[in-house]
Amino acid sequence: MFALLLLHCSMNRLVALLTLFFVSSCSKPQEPEYRGFNNLRVEHAGAKESVVSANIKFYNPNNFPLQLKKADVFFLLNDKQAAHCNIDSTINIPKLDSFYVPVSFKVSFGNILNNAFQLLLNGKAKINAEGFVKFKRAGVAFKVPVHYEAYQDLDSLFQSIQ
Repeated sequence: MFALLLLHCSMNRLVALLTLFFVSSCSKPQEPEYRGFNNLRVEHAGAKESVVSANIKFYNPNNFPLQLKKADVFFLLNDKQAAHCNIDSTINIPKLDSFYVPVSFKVSFGNILNNAFQLLLNGKAKINAEGFVKFKRAGVAFKVPVHYEAYQDLDSLFQSIQ
């Protein structure tokens, strides 16, 4: 009788622990935070289109690792499409740490030239990123929309190009 009571109490504790584990492990992950870029390079220069690459730095604020599975992001320069980036590979993201995502994208110089006068007058450019990123955690995939807007000083941008 005592053994059954002990087994019953142990089962209740096990169920409570499993419930707590699943509730805490199913909490929605926070989005990685954008922290800038480095190693901006022109890989191939063309008359109509060029290929540019960079390492984009992020920080994972979660107490668990993630995997980046896919990204599809359009970049706009002063509200005109300037580049497209598509990542279709797995990138492991450490918990509570910074990480870099190497990207390569095609830049349409026709769209940039349409803005050239305005860019030179202002000395800065409005940069938007729109799209989605697909992450995976513990076998569960989820999509995170990308809506980013910032103003980039052109002098610092040109100085970062290698």
